[in-house]
Amino acid sequence: MVQCYLNSNYGYIIQGDKQETAGGFQLRLTRNQAVDSMFPDPIDNVILDVQYYTNDILRFRLYDANNPRYEVPIPLKPSNGRAPSPKYNFTYHSNSSRDNLFFFKITRQADQATLFDTSAGGLVLNNQFLQIVSRLQSRHVFGFGENNHDTLKHDVNDRRPWGIFARDQGTNEQTRLNHYGTHPFYLVMEQLPNTDQVPSGNMHGVLLLNSNAMDYSFTPMPSVTIRTIGGILDFFVFLGPKPEQVIQQYTWLVGYSILPPYWSIGFHLSRWEYRSLAEMQKVIKRNRDAGVPLDVQHADIDYMDARKTFTIDSINYAGMKEYFLQLNNEGVRTIIILDPALFDDQVNYQPTVQGIQEDVFIKWSNGSELMKGACWPGEVFFPDYFTARTQQWWSRLIRDFRRDMVSFDGLWIDMNEPAVFDTNEERPWNAGETGSNYTLKCPENSFDDPPYRTMAAFRYDEINNKSIRLSQKTLCLSAQQGEIDSSTGKHKYIHYDVHNLYGWSQTKPTLDALRAASGKRGLVLPRSTFVGSGQWSGHWLGDNTAEWHEMKRSIIGMTEFNWFGIPFNGADICGYFNNATEEMCTRWMQVGAFYPFSRNHNNRGTIDQDPAAWSTTSLNSMISVLRIRYTILPYYYTLFYKAHTQGSTVIRPLFHEFPSDKATLDIYLQFLVGPYVMIAPVTDEGARTVQVYIPSSPWYNFYNGSMIPVQNQSISINAPLETIPILLRGGAIVPTQGFANNTKLSRMQPFGLIIIPDLNGNAVGDLFYDDGESIDTITAKSYFLATFKWSSSTSQLTMMVDVNGYKEMSNMKLNSLTIYGLKPTQTTVHVAGKQFSTSLRPNTQIVEVNDMGLPMDPSRWIINVGSINFIKINELCKLYNQNDKDKNGTSTNFLKHLKPIHSVEYKKRYTEEDECLPEEGIFEGNDEPTADLSTTNPSIGFIRLDELENNRQMKKINKRFKMKNQI
Repeated sequence: MVQCYLNSNYGYIIQGDKQETAGGFQLRLTRNQAVDSMFPDPIDNVILDVQYYTNDILRFRLYDANNPRYEVPIPLKPSNGRAPSPKYNFTYHSNSSRDNLFFFKITRQADQATLFDTSAGGLVLNNQFLQIVSRLQSRHVFGFGENNHDTLKHDVNDRRPWGIFARDQGTNEQTRLNHYGTHPFYLVMEQLPNTDQVPSGNMHGVLLLNSNAMDYSFTPMPSVTIRTIGGILDFFVFLGPKPEQVIQQYTWLVGYSILPPYWSIGFHLSRWEYRSLAEMQKVIKRNRDAGVPLDVQHADIDYMDARKTFTIDSINYAGMKEYFLQLNNEGVRTIIILDPALFDDQVNYQPTVQGIQEDVFIKWSNGSELMKGACWPGEVFFPDYFTARTQQWWSRLIRDFRRDMVSFDGLWIDMNEPAVFDTNEERPWNAGETGSNYTLKCPENSFDDPPYRTMAAFRYDEINNKSIRLSQKTLCLSAQQGEIDSSTGKHKYIHYDVHNLYGWSQTKPTLDALRAASGKRGLVLPRSTFVGSGQWSGHWLGDNTAEWHEMKRSIIGMTEFNWFGIPFNGADICGYFNNATEEMCTRWMQVGAFYPFSRNHNNRGTIDQDPAAWSTTSLNSMISVLRIRYTILPYYYTLFYKAHTQGSTVIRPLFHEFPSDKATLDIYLQFLVGPYVMIAPVTDEGARTVQVYIPSSPWYNFYNGSMIPVQNQSISINAPLETIPILLRGGAIVPTQGFANNTKLSRMQPFGLIIIPDLNGNAVGDLFYDDGESIDTITAKSYFLATFKWSSSTSQLTMMVDVNGYKEMSNMKLNSLTIYGLKPTQTTVHVAGKQFSTSLRPNTQIVEVNDMGLPMDPSRWIINVGSINFIKINELCKLYNQNDKDKNGTSTNFLKHLKPIHSVEYKKRYTEEDECLPEEGIFEGNDEPTADLSTTNPSIGFIRLDELENNRQMKKINKRFKMKNQI
């Protein structure tokens, strides 16, 4: 593709020496005038600005040296100045064989891997055509979005371009189409030199911060070519080197993701066209009566009066406000849809009347006339969320609607690409419904008809058999947006530059308005997203189809949006368009139960597909898998906490945890929930087994506790229709909570822990918990955070509370342990002066301990599992002092023979009634020792005999007290 457009000598030449800057350095470049430009308005003089952003992030920018150009106006985490110890090198060179053309390379210092390399040529900067080509370190390339590819890894042998341009087109529409969002961020899993694509275990990421229409393509070199039609080339390179570190560095820069409200990670029900509130009530009732857990009910545009935003159908949805309040009282939250396009009724429809008065709508290039398109209600105007006055107007509408018309806990903001029906066509497709034949017609100009149309436009030529303009399905690109720039007297932006930011610009004002209206954390679900949207929202993957291949695509999309910093995402379970079959919906509910955002949603004119609509067999299967989801919600919530505070992923591909395993790079239908839970769904019709790749770690069958007997190879696992294969990774402790039919009730249930030791017999885990809905519990430290550790060598489980700011935790209990890989001989659990028996779950190898009732809020506790002997410390003290005399015949205190105990436990263990308290100063430092508590049993007044020092007297004591005084 590169040779199709470029002379080999096209490019830039270095002018002068580099200039040091506060953050790095600059180079002046001039275009090689010996070769003509293939597009108008070449940029002859260019600045290369290199910024050592952090030790792990390098930024470089290529822009016009003489004229200011549009740059993406999103907030980024600022650099603290020139990185003191960068882990990368930026080198530049001149190619003497090609007119001394400039090129540069970025390498990682540790292994000299080349992360960005422009030596292939192809650097072009014109006013409306900018291109850069980089050799790729390996063929293992991931990312870029949002579009509908059928494998997670890109095929670099396929030279065809992919478009990136926000447009109202679902995952079901043709192939190779861009969708709703814009994420020009890619990842490369690096390979070892001189090998057959064997991964080194290192990864890097690259972001092009540009919001204009663009496309990207690959060559087998391998290389990537990125073309955009505006702005500047503004790149960030993320060094990693581990996959999770790359995502953490990326999200640190663009904004860590939201901490979703706890209720939002429960199960959601929705569909377009319940037709009436009574029908919605009927569907909700049949699912709740059947035992389907339900946390959130959505309302699509059929609740509106004639599909006008901020209205309610007073006939079919009379009583909606009261019913939603009732649901809320019963623990079911509600989310309503809001579209940005507002109906052109300038007399009776107050949102539009007020909007015109307050000057909130997007205008034509003359700056005075409103640009009008067609959408659901008919002829519509579009708010410009880049202005403060629009944000204030929008916030007021949300506040008043929630107060006066209907309660809601979240907002679903659809159609914000923005979507316009049949732009440049004769009539909109829904003219028969609205009675209006009006469509938006865009004039011919350099914005609506740029010299390079990008894949986002010309992909349609072959679909529609005619030349399609970039404005297809959206606003004219020449529209004016933003505040008036005082220096020019014109609007700050044109839609050509900020089109891909429309959904982004609506998202934060919507979240701010929701929180102001409700006083709670809330949830916003936009369809169109951009770099950084995840700090304010989740995302659903849009309009899919009830087909098996769409189920597979959903796993790709879910994974990619975790990379894009929007981990709260998921597809419409069972498909949006067309009728789902019972088998497919059963399988889709199984995989959808593990989407971060788990919602069953479908289109008007299709059959019901909510769980209770199916046979008893399928219904029970759906309930069963949702029970699993609800049980591990504390694990999900803890993962979201880490995403919110560290930038980690919630859903990740296998190679994130096994980056040196080449086989994992092509696997995408298996996925991991965090590092420890592997989901291997059935995604093929009629299949009752699934091929599952087992990476190098001990893995256990979730259902029966058996250890998988192989590693680094694929096995066939039985998957009858009622079962989705789930594997647990050794080394994990997964927090759980008792099941209930919504999170309001499940949050009252006791906690449990699933313990899966690794090959060394150790396991770790953690738990984050708060009230689930306050706006900023992290900053206020009103949350609970604990770390768990398990050691099979000592049969001991410890909990260390790191933050204990959630007051309700004092009422919560740890009630159960579920242990994998535990020997059957370990039959008792000792804690807090009590003994509990273990049991083997019937027909499994899973050991269970129930009804423990252990408080969750102490700063530290220890549980001992197995047949372990304990003795009262006071009795041991007496015995030892009677028999242990020093050489002068003086009795010595036995306590100095014990390993020191933690100071916080000192006063708990020894009371005034003890007859052999330690003498003053007997311990080092002072009379309250400070050392590791793990050697002693936490039960007040008791100690484990097998933990005493191994001297002669202790052996005698152990022998005498064998099987006596046990807890």
